[in-house]
Amino acid sequence: MTKKILVELALAAGRRHQSPQTGLIHYCNEDEASRDTIPFYQNFCFCLALLRSLIGEHIQEAKERLMHLLSFQNSEGHFPIYLHEYPSASPYSRASYPLKLIEKHFAHVLGEDIRAKLKTVAPLPHPPNEVLSPKSAADIAYHLEDLSSLAPYYDQELHLYVGPLNGVGQRGGEVELTLFELFMANATQTFSPRLLAPHPVHMEGALIFPSSEIKSFPKKEFQGVSEGEGFHLFRKVWKEGDLIHTLVCQNRKIRIEENTFVYPEEIPDEKKRSELSFYVNAHPSNEIMINGEKGTVFRFGDRVQIGKTHTLIFEKMEGEGDVMGHISKGNRPSQIDPDIYTAHDWKISLRTLRRSPKFRLKLSLHSE
Repeated sequence: MTKKILVELALAAGRRHQSPQTGLIHYCNEDEASRDTIPFYQNFCFCLALLRSLIGEHIQEAKERLMHLLSFQNSEGHFPIYLHEYPSASPYSRASYPLKLIEKHFAHVLGEDIRAKLKTVAPLPHPPNEVLSPKSAADIAYHLEDLSSLAPYYDQELHLYVGPLNGVGQRGGEVELTLFELFMANATQTFSPRLLAPHPVHMEGALIFPSSEIKSFPKKEFQGVSEGEGFHLFRKVWKEGDLIHTLVCQNRKIRIEENTFVYPEEIPDEKKRSELSFYVNAHPSNEIMINGEKGTVFRFGDRVQIGKTHTLIFEKMEGEGDVMGHISKGNRPSQIDPDIYTAHDWKISLRTLRRSPKFRLKLSLHSE
């Protein structure tokens, strides 16, 4: 089952996004609700999945699709990100990833015309020098046959990327699935329900070929990265059954030193006084209590309890001032669920009432 599971997931995801009018994959990276755009990268990934199925009808379908789409590359072998952008082309379309694999593994079944066009495709970009996000980890994994060097960035029990917390999204009440996690699941031959649930990233699963088995997963501590979408200053992860819970802080102006939050010296105006906010997925088991009772406000020293698993206590460590804590519903900044009218998180925010320029808060987090 596990040998072809990624190909089967890629085929199923491709069919879900295939237009009955054009026969092509319609998908928008910036807006999943849109079905107007035709991306080259996902369409070429689908061609690779069709070929890897080794089914005659699928191979013929892939050849017809390739003959059509390969005509849109420019003189440097690049493609547009979306078909409607032609004749403009982008070196960031990522089309080379599936096309180089098609050329390597299936050129012998494609015919001379397609082989000639594949030879002019732009070379692969160089892999990143270091892992800063799930995306960069996947780009590195693509170039490796043995993924052991990436083991510190993966928790094999949670089936979760645990490297520098940049570009880490949240889809509804669950951590966003990434291509890197599919790479590592393939290397361990272990797929959790979260990895198998229908998801657009499955279209890229055809890029993943068998690799060497990873024998150990050393633990490593990573610092947050200060640039890019999905930046996390702090994240606590725990598991309940098949669900992964996360408590996060995503704030670019405040620094964290161990468990101490260092406020910027500039004091914001009245409308921006909620300087520090934490988010936890609003699952029934994560009901928030203040000192053992239901409430919506708290102050220094109060026990903010998240279900039966975690307790937060905030204390002033440096400077003069006071804050008021508020509990409300909201969405963390990294929320990518297209339903913008649904609040998926509890928001634990600390509003500044008054403070000196130099101000630090300490977070004590107790797990039970």
